[in-house]
Amino acid sequence: MNIIKHELKANLLALVLWSASLITLIYLVSFEFQVFQGNMEIQEFMDSPLFQQFYGALGAGNVNIMTPEGFLSLLSIYIYLPLAIHAGLLGAGIISKEEKNKTAEYLFTLPVSRTRVLVAKFVAGFLYIVLANILVIGSAMIIFSRFDVSDNYYIFLRNLSIGVFLIQLIFYTVGLGLASTLKDYKKSGSITVGLLLGTYMINVLSNMTKEANFLRFITPFRYFAAPEMIDNDWSFIYFLLTIILVGTGVGSLFYFYRKRDLYI
Repeated sequence: MNIIKHELKANLLALVLWSASLITLIYLVSFEFQVFQGNMEIQEFMDSPLFQQFYGALGAGNVNIMTPEGFLSLLSIYIYLPLAIHAGLLGAGIISKEEKNKTAEYLFTLPVSRTRVLVAKFVAGFLYIVLANILVIGSAMIIFSRFDVSDNYYIFLRNLSIGVFLIQLIFYTVGLGLASTLKDYKKSGSITVGLLLGTYMINVLSNMTKEANFLRFITPFRYFAAPEMIDNDWSFIYFLLTIILVGTGVGSLFYFYRKRDLYI
């Protein structure tokens, strides 16, 4: 429990900064929605082929952006991407920081098993990705509820919260796994973010052309895309892939880190 409290305290500032930044962004863009909501001229302009192609690249699909849920789905990448980056960096950092800060020798000479330390770190990070999800999605729900919202809006936000959380969990465990397996602990965070951005670019590519649609299986950003969250459309294969990726990351953490030689 003391280790969990220590990790929560150590990573609190990052949670506050990431969450506050995203909440501020969502609040600001809500005024943009307020300006063009119901404006048919803007609607016709945004229905042009150029904008539709742009929407497709973002994975927004054919949603009605004149509704709060449609508008948020268009901007959902600004929720998915930052929260995934935060989760990935948290996973990599919460494991590698003991070697970085030269505290590994002290921590792992305590009368606590290495497995118990890893469980405590995992739980602390898990709590923070859940909290970040609740803060950001909850704030979006409150901010946009001042507009004329329907039941679909709340269903979408519920689904979006679940989808975003699962993507957070994927990259959190990717960060954990890389920090546990890489000999150079300093590279775990940058490689995690590199993989994340790479899979996002694959997501953009797969949305732009049907020939690249097969790539959707290797980019988590396609697993729980916003248009599917609006339609309440879930795919079993994506849940299965999520379980495999998360299980691989968690398994790597507890298998490889217990065997690795620490840089102290």
